[in-house]
Amino acid sequence: MVKQRQMDRRTKRRQLPQKGFTQLLQGSRIASARAVNVDMHAKHCFEVCRAVKNMTAGSAIDYLNEVLRIDSDRADIRRKAAAVPFRLGSGNKKRKRSGPSMVGHRKGGVGPGRYPVKASRAVIKLIQSAMDNARHQYEDIDAEEMEITHIAAHRGQIRRGWIPRARGRATPSNHYQVNLEIFLEDFNTVDDELEDEF
Repeated sequence: MVKQRQMDRRTKRRQLPQKGFTQLLQGSRIASARAVNVDMHAKHCFEVCRAVKNMTAGSAIDYLNEVLRIDSDRADIRRKAAAVPFRLGSGNKKRKRSGPSMVGHRKGGVGPGRYPVKASRAVIKLIQSAMDNARHQYEDIDAEEMEITHIAAHRGQIRRGWIPRARGRATPSNHYQVNLEIFLEDFNTVDDELEDEF
């Protein structure tokens, strides 16, 4: 108890969890970004986030742009689209699991996969926002070489709606939303410092 009183205000603030994030911002050169109540499926965002985690920001954007090729009008461009592996609930329908069941296998050794266009666009926008935050915080940083150390998708608020039916009844028509968060971390400066020491 005495140690907490002796700590200054900034140190106390660092020990508290950050508002709105599920993980602590721990690291030397970190940039973060959030998107709250985005209008799309949480399961698609979850699979996209799992696919791009531990990539660099530039390579993650390139990969998701490959996924977006499926939205093209030309058939030759659509054939070159990259699939996102769908791991959650992509097995047997008899197992009582949430998620898409019996997802078709895609070319390129991906296994079960799909092309979540809307979720890919949202994650690209989130990564670009984090890169802009990094450039604003640190002047000497290469934002495209920063690594995605944490990216997560969680279910957001449910916008409840109703469809009126005959005889005074109503069917629920709920709108599900998702919260996205990302941490980018720069490891290039650590490597440069180690090279200078030797």
